[in-house]
Amino acid sequence: MESALGPLCGLQDIITPMESNWNTAIPKNFHDQHLLAKTYAKSRLLRKCIHRHSKLIGSWYYEHMPASRVRELIGEEIWNSYHKFCYERNPWAKVVSYYNWKKNGQNRSMPSFREYVLNKSHRLPLDARLYFDEEQCIVDEVLDYESFQTSFPLLCQRLDIPFTGIIPREKTGIKQEKLGNYQQYYDEETKQKIANLFHREISLMSYQY
Repeated sequence: MESALGPLCGLQDIITPMESNWNTAIPKNFHDQHLLAKTYAKSRLLRKCIHRHSKLIGSWYYEHMPASRVRELIGEEIWNSYHKFCYERNPWAKVVSYYNWKKNGQNRSMPSFREYVLNKSHRLPLDARLYFDEEQCIVDEVLDYESFQTSFPLLCQRLDIPFTGIIPREKTGIKQEKLGNYQQYYDEETKQKIANLFHREISLMSYQY
């Protein structure tokens, strides 16, 4: 969405850095303009030493930033003036895709899928924490990932956004293990583990295994 909406953003809008745009002219307004903030944006070492929520660097906007943190930085008045939306995906399918992205897209040495789900739960894409505040969803709208091709243009039309029809694609072309659909990765224990960990988005979106 960031890649699709970026060209439509104004001079004062915020576009955060991400893997595909870090060394381009696309990110903007994602940090303060004092010396430490500018240095922090350029130095990976400094970013490892100073937490991105530190008051030393001021306002720092980043990829996969929790909505609660955005609200804290921009203030209630601006927050309430915007339509906040995001996309979510069936968590059982999302975890399989994420696992394959790590294994095949980033060529990481990965444990078995079962071990990954049961013993590496802190590494799973628990994205509800990005748009929930505790048990409350704090964005205006959550749409399903599978409907993106049709729902995103309709959303732009509803919000009077001059969408060009071009939807950039990122992190695609990663081969999936030849095991058929995502259900074949799971047994009862891993299936229930995902149900427990992702209970907020499952309840919100009525996802089913």
